[in-house]
Amino acid sequence: MPGTRLTRTTTSHSKLPTPNTLANVTGCFSAGFAGFWWSHIPKQRLSHFLDCFHSKLCPGASAVFLDNNYVEGSSTPIARRDSDGNTFQKRTLEDGAEFEVLKNFPTGTELCASVNATADDVEVTQFKYYWCLRYTLR
Repeated sequence: MPGTRLTRTTTSHSKLPTPNTLANVTGCFSAGFAGFWWSHIPKQRLSHFLDCFHSKLCPGASAVFLDNNYVEGSSTPIARRDSDGNTFQKRTLEDGAEFEVLKNFPTGTELCASVNATADDVEVTQFKYYWCLRYTLR
């Protein structure tokens, strides 16, 4: 909104999921799931994150991601878009402090394109408020 000033803003990605989040995970897993995670990964780091996520899975493993769709009138409005196409929302805490939060809303086409090079049986299911991406790792 014009004239709105944030009392505190952060665009730091230090608390976001990174390949380092999985660095200490050992083993080869037959499935991987991440819920409400994808939307908080900067677009320019998504490929790197997926490489690390996939490195913890065995060939033939199932992978499932679930996250929010943007729904006009229900979702927190998008406050801005950066030069990489990432979108941000303003969030207000109970104490009145305001933050800018990375929150991307990929299309089904973007989701498929993100994993097509390393996955088979890619399927995106769209619900009103959520999407689900399921695939088998090659």
